[in-house]
Amino acid sequence: MQTRKRDISIKKIVKNTANGNIVYDHPMQRKPGQWNKEQQSLLIHSILAGYSIPQAYALQLHENYDDSFSVLDGKQRFTTICDYVNDGFALIQNLPTITLRKLETVTGENGERIPKFSDVEYDISGKRYSELDGMLQEIFMDYDFQIILLCDFSDEDVETQFYRLNNGTALTKDQKTRVVLGDELARFLDEQEEKEFFVKKAFFTGTQRKQGAIQSCILQTLMMVLDYDYKDASNKSLLEFAEWFRANHKQSDLEYVADLFSKLNEALPEADKPYRLMKKVNIPIFAYLVQIADEAGLSMQEYGECILKFFDDYTPDCEFAQLSKKLTYRKDNIDARTAIIEKMIREWRTVA
Repeated sequence: MQTRKRDISIKKIVKNTANGNIVYDHPMQRKPGQWNKEQQSLLIHSILAGYSIPQAYALQLHENYDDSFSVLDGKQRFTTICDYVNDGFALIQNLPTITLRKLETVTGENGERIPKFSDVEYDISGKRYSELDGMLQEIFMDYDFQIILLCDFSDEDVETQFYRLNNGTALTKDQKTRVVLGDELARFLDEQEEKEFFVKKAFFTGTQRKQGAIQSCILQTLMMVLDYDYKDASNKSLLEFAEWFRANHKQSDLEYVADLFSKLNEALPEADKPYRLMKKVNIPIFAYLVQIADEAGLSMQEYGECILKFFDDYTPDCEFAQLSKKLTYRKDNIDARTAIIEKMIREWRTVA
């Protein structure tokens, strides 16, 4: 692998993002929208005020052409910039003013030309890009980011670089597990997350989605389906499983678990909002039990009716709820909750 430094202006970042020469879809990257409004606003203020901003890392897409790359580290910065230039958000209130030194050439008493400096303050609080003074817009667009461009790299080089960049920083444990999985399996997780079940029927908060909770849910399902020898579903165990699965998985494993989620989606009727009990700690159980429903001779419609009956009968005092209040990541707890719903499935034909 080779690396080299280069500078790129915001004007070029915005232009090349719009025309597809700069992309942000590398599977190692976190989801967009990780930053809140304050973080976004402070980035814009830092650029205008001339503060130093950390360098970004990118993968060269075309040999001998440095203006086209895939962003490896810096996605939140670059997408925030593009969003702001396109008036995607307004800055927060109470930001410090921007002070610029203005130069004017004046004529002295003896006719000589002398410089005259004055400070001009600009209030940018609450403003969108289109509302900034023209001078500030020009300064913003001319700002140069430093990029470390990776060339002649292997997949292993990229994974190692990304992990070292983020080791000990803001990556959540769920997101670090994603790095261990590698490109192929990270793309598989993305494909599943974009399917209807996780988009419309599974209950995840916005923060959980950003921090990688869905991928952990899918990995736990894989652990259960593959009869992997695990003692719990903690982040540490999921990381260990990710390392094992990367080395030992088969394409048929991916196809099988994808089919389980498709069938679970088929089982659940359309709803105006996600099912509140179809959440991170329960989804692996319901996905795993698709195969038990098949074994018991239930159609997916019948399995869906069984699930909805479970939802309707659920109370804070029921056995499943009591188990859900403590150590839900432990295998014995997972097994106990699974057994409750499995019993309901196997008895469904006689109950329904």
